[in-house]
Amino acid sequence: MKLSRLMAAFAVTVSAAQGIVFLGSDFASDSAYDIMWDNTTDGGAPATFGAWTLTSTGAEAGLFIGDSTSLALPGADINMSGESFGMFGHTGQTSEALRDFNGNSLGVGQTFFFDMAVNFRNGNKGFDLRDSLDNVLFNFNVGVDDYVVNNATTGSGTIGNTYSDNTAFQLSFTQTSGTGGTWDITRSGGVSTSDDSGTYTGVAENFKFYESQTDNGSAQNNLFFNSLTVVPEPSSALLGLLGATLLLRRRRI
Repeated sequence: MKLSRLMAAFAVTVSAAQGIVFLGSDFASDSAYDIMWDNTTDGGAPATFGAWTLTSTGAEAGLFIGDSTSLALPGADINMSGESFGMFGHTGQTSEALRDFNGNSLGVGQTFFFDMAVNFRNGNKGFDLRDSLDNVLFNFNVGVDDYVVNNATTGSGTIGNTYSDNTAFQLSFTQTSGTGGTWDITRSGGVSTSDDSGTYTGVAENFKFYESQTDNGSAQNNLFFNSLTVVPEPSSALLGLLGATLLLRRRRI
């Protein structure tokens, strides 16, 4: 089980047991998105993120709540309750989803992570981590038949271009000081699990998902993401709970 799903499953247990909120998460299955995902929606509890700013340039671009397994037969499953955030930007058009950390930067010792799923690699689709002036501290782009990190202080470049129609990533960012932090990408799905990491310079204030200029309207060109989560620096209590959870899972298997 990925860290995001494990943390989400036990967030309420931790809070109730310790009287402390250890994390804030948002999922496409949140009730805030039951009617529509637009600029008025601000899902997740507790309020870890600001409201979304969504833009698209025309009929061939847009944002929606959907099923990540629709990327293939099936594609990567990053859903919670069957749903993920989705976007498309075909034939020269663009869609973007921007959000900040509830008006504040990512705090020192905090980690932000999420899941992302893709299939086709034409056009450009990916993620930007940005500072208060919207400078890109880190970019992960899927395009030109490759998966590439840009703008990082260390670790920029391809993370390997082996193709699979069932490709999932978990991206995580830890603000280690007032001047920078670390990033990590774990790939899973239709390839052997791999891990890449490095550093970025600056303070994470907001982030953006985007897709642009894919070849056509095929659903296999869509980008999906989900399980947006912020975790404070792990405490011994939280680590102990996670360890006990993993032990219980092993026994059930």
